[in-house]
Amino acid sequence: MEKQQQKETRLDRIEKSLESFFKGMSELRDSQKKTDEQIRNTDEQILELKDSQKKTDEQIRNTDEQILELKESLDKTIERLDRIGRQLADLGLVQGEVAEDLFYRNIQYLFKDRNIAFSSIKRNLKKKGTAEYDIVAVNSNVVLVVEVKNKLQKRMIDSFINKRIPNFKKVFPQYSNYKLLGGIGALVVRDEIGRYAEKSGLYVLTQTSDGGASLINRKGFQAKDFS
Repeated sequence: MEKQQQKETRLDRIEKSLESFFKGMSELRDSQKKTDEQIRNTDEQILELKDSQKKTDEQIRNTDEQILELKESLDKTIERLDRIGRQLADLGLVQGEVAEDLFYRNIQYLFKDRNIAFSSIKRNLKKKGTAEYDIVAVNSNVVLVVEVKNKLQKRMIDSFINKRIPNFKKVFPQYSNYKLLGGIGALVVRDEIGRYAEKSGLYVLTQTSDGGASLINRKGFQAKDFS
C-alpha cells in the first residue's frame, strides 16, 4: 500500500513537471509571437522612416532648386533696376542740360523787363575742385547767380541761400564789390515752392507751357542783396 502511494506521488510530480514544462513552452511561444510582432512593427516603422526621409530629401532638393531660381530671378531684377537707374541718371543729366540751356538763352530777355541789362552771361562758371555755378550774369555793378534744377524743392532753396550764395564771393573775389543777387530756375516749380523762393529774396525762373522761359516773381518784387 505504501509503495503504491509512493508510485502515485512520483507520477503526480512528473505530471506537474510536464504540465509546468508545457505551460512554460506555451508562454515562450506567446512571448516569441509578441517578439515577432514587435520586430514586424519595427520593420514597418523603419520602412516608413525611410519613405519619410526620401520625401524629406526630395523636399530639400525642391527647396534648393527654388532657392536657385529665386536667386537667378533676384539677380535679373537687380540688373534691370541698375539699368533703369542708369537710364534715369542719364535722363536727369539730359534734363539738367536742357534746363540750363533754356534759362541761359533767356536770361537777357527775361531781365530786360526788370530794367536789368547784363553785359556778360556765363554758364557753368567754376573754380576747379572748389565750386561751380550754373549761370552767372554780370553788369557794371550787379552779379546774378542762378542755380538750375529739374524740379524745385524747398531744401534746394535753403541750400542755395545758406551755402552756395555765401560762398560765391569767396570763390570769385573779383566780384567782391558787386551787388550779389540770387535766382533759382527749374522746369517744374509748384506754386507754394515758388512763393517760398520769392519770399527768400530770389528771382524764380521756370518753363512756360510753350517751352519758353519766364520769371514768375510778382510785380513789386525786390530781390535781396546777398552781398
